[in-house]
Order: sequence, then C-alpha cells, then structure tokens
Amino acid sequence: MGKSRWYRAWPGAALMAVAVVAAGCSSGGSSSPSTTAAPTSTTGSSGSPTSSTATAAQIDIGAITSKTGPLAGYFDGLAPGMIAYFNVLDAHGGVNGHKIVMTNSLDDGGSPTQFVQDAHTLIDQDHVFGIGVASAWFTPNYFVSTATPTYGYNVSANWAGPPNLYAVGGSTQVYANSYSTMAYFINKVGAKKVAFISYGPSISSSYDACSSYATGLKAAGYDVVLADVGAQLGGSYSSDVQRLQQSGAQLVVTCMQATDNITLARDIQQYGLKIKQFWLNGYDQALLNQYGSLMQGVYVDNVGEVPFQAADSARFGNTYAAMQTYLAAMNKYEPGFAYNSVALQGWLSAALIAAGVKAAGGTVTPASVIRATNSITDFTAGGLSAPVNWSVSHTGTTFPDCTSFIQVQNGKYVPVFAPGKQVFICLNRNVKNPVPVTPPPGTPGAGS
Repeated sequence: MGKSRWYRAWPGAALMAVAVVAAGCSSGGSSSPSTTAAPTSTTGSSGSPTSSTATAAQIDIGAITSKTGPLAGYFDGLAPGMIAYFNVLDAHGGVNGHKIVMTNSLDDGGSPTQFVQDAHTLIDQDHVFGIGVASAWFTPNYFVSTATPTYGYNVSANWAGPPNLYAVGGSTQVYANSYSTMAYFINKVGAKKVAFISYGPSISSSYDACSSYATGLKAAGYDVVLADVGAQLGGSYSSDVQRLQQSGAQLVVTCMQATDNITLARDIQQYGLKIKQFWLNGYDQALLNQYGSLMQGVYVDNVGEVPFQAADSARFGNTYAAMQTYLAAMNKYEPGFAYNSVALQGWLSAALIAAGVKAAGGTVTPASVIRATNSITDFTAGGLSAPVNWSVSHTGTTFPDCTSFIQVQNGKYVPVFAPGKQVFICLNRNVKNPVPVTPPPGTPGAGS
C-alpha cells in the first residue's frame, strides 16, 4: 500500500511544538477477538528482548503512550485498543498455546526524557516481549539495538527502515505516492482552483505534507491558487479566508490539527465563503459531537483503514464484520475509546503481534516473530485495513494506494465515493488522469 498517512503523519509533530512551548514557559490476527479484564500495571518477565523464547503460556507486551501532559487525548487510545484485542484473543485460547497480555502500560507524560526512561523500564526491567508505542517522542534507537518488536502509531519518519518497527499501515511516509489520490479527490468534487494551508517548516510533517501536495499537483497541471505553508499554530485564520476569497479557490485542503481546522471553518462561515474543505486531520467523533454545525459538508480522509461507519448493517450488511467485532469488543471493554482512531491503531497493532506469533510457529522468540511478520504480504487484521505487505513496508510502498473518503452529512460521518458496499478507492500513480483501479486481493469489501 502506498499511503502517505496524510492526516496521521503530522499531528504529533504539531503537538510537539505545543509541548515544547508549554515546557519552555493474512490478514493475520484474524483470531476472533474478549472476556477478561486485562491488567495494565503489573510487570512480567519473558526474558531478554534479543534471546527470550516464549515457552511459557504468556507473552508479555508493554506500551508507552501519552496519557497525560500536553499530548493527552491524542495518543492515549493505543493501549486500550491493544488490551481489548488481547482480551478477545485470549478468551479464545490465545495463539499457538500462548496468551498475549498487556502487562505494563506506561505514560510518558508528553516528555521525551520520560519516554526514554519508560523504554528502558519495559525492556531492561520488565523484559517484555514487544512494545506498543503512541507518542510524538518516539525515538527508535534503543528499540532497534535490542531488536525489540515494536508496534504503533506513526507520527514521524522515525519508524521507517528497521525490520523490527511496525507502524500501523506501513512504516514509511511518501507523500508523492498519494498525489494521484489527492488528484482524484479534487476531480471528484469538481474543484478547478485549489488551496493548501499548513504550518511552517518548524512543524515539519504539516509543512511537508501540504507543501509537497501543492508542488506536486501544480506540476501535474492542477491550478493551485494558494499555498499558505506558514500558518500559525493556534492562530486566527481570517487573513487566510480573505486570501481564499481573493484567489477564487473552490477547495481548501488543510494539514493542521483539528482545533485549527475548526477555527478556519468558523472564519469561513463568518465570512460567508462558499468553499469545499478537505481536512487531513478531523476524523474524530468527539470533535463532530461538539462542532457538528461547523463541520457540515467537510470531507476527511481515513487513509487505508475501514471507517467505523462500515459497521452499519443497514447500509453495509455484514460486509465489514471485522469492524462490527471491533466496536462490540471496544464498547464492552474500553467503551470510552470505541470510536477513537488511535485505539483502532492499537487493535491493529495487537492483531499484527498475534499474526507474527502465529506465523512463527513452534519456537516463538522476538527474532522469530520479526522474521515471520516480515513474510506476511497481505495483512488486513482480519478485514480492518487495506492489505499491507510487510516484506516491503519498512522501507517502501506498494500500489495501488487505497483510501476511504468520508464526508460530514447531517451531523454524521458518511463514507463516500466508493461503489456498492465498498469503502476504499484504490488508485495507481496517474496524477493527471486518476481513475480507480481494482482493489488488491484481500481488500475488505472488494467486489461487494
């Protein structure tokens, strides 16, 4: 899959700036996911990360997330998603005789120093088998040097390369691979003049995304009439709205955090500007619950994951039974995180751990799980994401690029554009004339 992780790639970087300011002042994993409350604070001992063999019945997993501090609320869902998956998995006997348990979930408090300390705690003291990570402060060095299987939420380029780092959906970020997907969207909504708004270079992932799209699409012949790639984090956007009016833009694409998207939408509404909006960060039920009137008609991108709304049996039947299973488990065990995108990242991460353990067979060590996982070429977590080829997804990407587009309609998120009961639009590299292609084998909903 060639996705660039549009709305997922940069929010952590944007929030890092906030934190710095504050401080300065097989579809593997198809096992039926739940029945037991999972521990989150006791420690385990599966042996050293480079040589342990999971001969015992239990495989211990740790987690590091930002539960408190400036980043709380953006990254705290990963551990609940992993715990819910393990509960369901273990209720059905685990994998190859092994139960997988979250034995220690640590909080980095939005601090890079604490993140490093937490990593040493889990690896050196608890001797966990693998680790889930959702933090803007993720640095790969110690995880790589200890060959610890590491899974989680990709908010930086730090995940790319090493064979033991598994960011959900693929560890690379290549914006150019999604030019055709962005071009398809522009054509689909009939926008002849397009604008992009992001933060400046100091918030690199925001800047890199929108500046790359603006440059690439303009080179392909699209009329990019405005590219403000120096917007202020947490600022006013009235001047941008005035520039949008003057430019004649019919669509504005934003690479900003959700609260700034809301500010921009409010200014657009106050100025009476009629313009389509595409937010690369905004698929958030809590946000919609609070700002439904401002978000009416807004489009958001869900990259390569099945949207929560695909569980709607009235529209989709049981086409996306995996999403129905996910929501049922989350509502039972972690109800506060059921519609949390990072919790879904946690579930997908846990599913990949289970898939690697299963593929490793009789001798389960960190090394054998890494080798086995890297031979999985069609991972969908049992039907929750477009296929990921882990034989290449550490350093490269594959095509077609599959994305689910969502629009706010009458106060609800609604999957749009895909035919029938499908949710994914898949495209190859053609930017000038992007046309959907047949989804890869194994894509959830393909052909339905």
